[in-house]
This record gives sequence, structure tokens and C-alpha cells, in this order.
Amino acid sequence: MEKIKLKDGSVRYRECYYLGIKKINGPCFKKITDAKTWKSRVETERLSKLSQGEHYFEIQNVLFGDYANKWLETYVKANCVFRTFQGYESNLRAHLLPRFGKLFLRDLTEEHGLILMAELKLTHKPKGILNIWQVMKAILLRARKEKLIPCDPFENIQRPRLDLRQDSFWVRDEINQFLQPNTQDQLYPFYFVAIHTGMRLAELCGLCWDRIDFRMNQISVTRSRDKTGLKDSTKNKLKRIIPMTAEVRAMLLATFAKKLNGKFVFVEKDGGEIKYAHVYRRFHQAQARAEVTNKIRFHDLRHSFASNYMMNGGNVFDLQKLLGHTKIDMTMRYAHFSPNHLQSSLRFMNMVEDERELSVVKNFIPFLDHEEKNVVNNLMIMNT
Repeated sequence: MEKIKLKDGSVRYRECYYLGIKKINGPCFKKITDAKTWKSRVETERLSKLSQGEHYFEIQNVLFGDYANKWLETYVKANCVFRTFQGYESNLRAHLLPRFGKLFLRDLTEEHGLILMAELKLTHKPKGILNIWQVMKAILLRARKEKLIPCDPFENIQRPRLDLRQDSFWVRDEINQFLQPNTQDQLYPFYFVAIHTGMRLAELCGLCWDRIDFRMNQISVTRSRDKTGLKDSTKNKLKRIIPMTAEVRAMLLATFAKKLNGKFVFVEKDGGEIKYAHVYRRFHQAQARAEVTNKIRFHDLRHSFASNYMMNGGNVFDLQKLLGHTKIDMTMRYAHFSPNHLQSSLRFMNMVEDERELSVVKNFIPFLDHEEKNVVNNLMIMNT
């Protein structure tokens, strides 16, 4: 409610409402109740139009290309790590701007989305399609929040499902096979800590001595370093604490004794910073040196840590904190590695309650071959 004082000393009252981001002032009234009545009537009319499918805000003539580039520079660049920005920019430039760049946002329809999806399925795997789709949906979500479009035109389009596959990882024997031949590698402590903490590549590159607490026996993960330099933040903008095992503590103490660099933990022989972009190549060289047959990416060391953590009896909720996942859904993909995972459910799966039902099972034995009969008989002996 706005109170306006006129030159003659009298007072008027005025309400307002918004069309998108544009403020619309109502008429002036002598009484507050009249101004409130006016606003109530306007709001009722707007809601009525909305329920009938009409827009209660102005549709602006904004080109998709102009808005997408603004979104990329304003929101993505400011809030995402450099590699994420690069991925978004690449998908936008290669797939979205050529198709929709000269269209107005208000003219986008579900048909445009269906055509995009059909074309992408001809050339891309589900993972690639979802990456492109994520960029498009993020742009439309921001445009909707800014009231440049009334709704998401692609809302009802079904996205492809990812291929069902296991994350690549190493078990204990493979980890030892990799580490033993690489003890003289300058990046050996780097690999060792990665395997035993699950830290991301950028977090390891940005790890400084002021974040190693030998007294409390823990590592504070608050920084990351990539091609663009050191940042006082992590991928998800959250700080996390990782307790050090005895092996990790010993490794870091040995590295600290050399202390080739007063700032960064992991450095080259001359004390210089480890190049973020060179780690991938050097990791593949280290695998070749160790004659590893199950070759993995550097990021798969994080999967290796999580998988072995659960196989050793770890708790999925503790693992979530160690990995720095914001959602438990991301961590649950490792739950099946737990030795106790789903084992307690077996007692609910036994449908044979008495000897009469067990005899029904035995009736099927004559239809089995010799080996199958032996397997079934051995199992029945074990269960009696």
C-alpha cells in the first residue's frame, strides 16, 4: 500500500500489481478500503484469466539466442565450475542456438522440443541427449521465473533413460597392482590420497597445508583448483571434513617432511604446482606402467573409494558426507556393495511355509536334468 500526500495536504492511497517484472500502479483512492477493494478485484480477474489459459502478464519479444547467452554469462559462469561452464557453452553453441537462436522465447512450443529430441536420438547416446536437454531446461526454468514465458513448453516431453551400467572401479588387488609399480612416481601420494579419501581431482589439486590438521587427524575440503586457478569453494559450494586413515596420515606426514611447496600439498619435483590438465595423461601412463588390464578414468578412483568403503561394511549416510553429495540418491548407487544390503529382506521372500508346500517343490525334480537335480537336492539338504 502506497501513501501519497498531495500539495493541498490531503492524502491518497494506491495499490499496485506486477506484469512480469513490470510494476503497474492502480488509481488513487481517498480510503484505504477502496484501494484494497480495487486490488482484490484485479487479482480475482487475473486468476480467472489464468484458469482459462490466458496469460496474466505481458509476453515480451525476447530472442532465445539473446536470453541463452545472457543466462550463460550471468548465472552459469558465476555459479558453476569452469568445466561445467565449458560443457554448457559447448552444448548451447552446437545444438541449441542453431535450432532456436532466432526464435522468440514466447514462440517455443512442445513440437519444437519433440523435433529436437527426435534429431538428437539419431546422433547421440542417452547420456549426451540428457546433457543437452539439461541446458535447455535450465534456460526455460530461468525464463519462467523471470516471467518471460507462462510455462515450460517442453514439460511433458519424456526424456530418454540412461543405459544401465556399473560404474568402473578397482577392488583391493587392482589398487595394489596399480600402486606398487608407481611408488617412485611424483604423483604417487596424489593417487594414494585420491584412492583412500574419494576426493575430486580439482579438490586434490587445490589442497593446501592449512587444510591438513594432523592434531585432529582430518582433512578440510574447502577449495578446488582447475584450469582457471584456485577457488575458495568446492563443486557444490559445501565444506566437508574427511578423517585420515593411518596410511593417509603417514603419507601426508612424509610429504610434509619434504615440503617442496609451502602452500600446496601435491607438487612437482621442482616445487611447482601440479597441472590440472596433465593429471589425466599421467594417470593413464601410470596404469600402463603397472600393466593394469581394467583401465579406468581418474574420476573412477572416487568410485573405487566409495565401492570399497561399502564392501568393507560402511554406512551409506556416512559415505554421503565423505563424498560431499547434496542428495542421498547420488550415494545410493553404491549401497548394493554393502555385504548386508538387502540380506535382511530374504526372510520375507520365503514362500514355502510347511512340508506340504515343500513336497510341491519336490514334484518338479523329475523334469530337471542330472546336474540340476544335484543342485536342487544339495540346496534342500542345506535347508533341512
